[in-house]
Amino acid sequence: MPIVLFILIAGLWAAFLLPSFFDHRSQTPRSTTRDFARTKQLLAAVSASQPDGEDYVRRHTQVRRTRVLVGLAITAMVTLVVATLTGSVPWLWATIAVDLVIAGYVTVLLAIKRQRYLPRASVVSIAPPAQPYEPEPQVEAYPESQTVRVIAG
Repeated sequence: MPIVLFILIAGLWAAFLLPSFFDHRSQTPRSTTRDFARTKQLLAAVSASQPDGEDYVRRHTQVRRTRVLVGLAITAMVTLVVATLTGSVPWLWATIAVDLVIAGYVTVLLAIKRQRYLPRASVVSIAPPAQPYEPEPQVEAYPESQTVRVIAG
């Protein structure tokens, strides 16, 4: 039974990781694109060297998120190996729990990424009118205009 669960979990991991590995190989950039990317990275490195800059903060946030994701992946693999070697059901549940944490973490990261690229509504301030509005006085041409007559017929 533990071997079947190990094969099932390993198959799920392979189904998740292998397509991204093969897609990465098929989308290699051309040499001119590589040159542009190198130049862009050099300029980004110069601008990111300032600790107060937005690029610096973004890079360190990305590094921190990557470390957390790698740590969770290592934890998942270790708990899976321990569950397989010992045949322990609690370790298997720990593996499943770590897998769920990874799924939740990736979901949160994708939601943050999606929110960053959503178009923001522009706020336009409306200036107050130069002078307050005063209605013009009405001139009564006909005194009957202020009464209502009901004619039954």
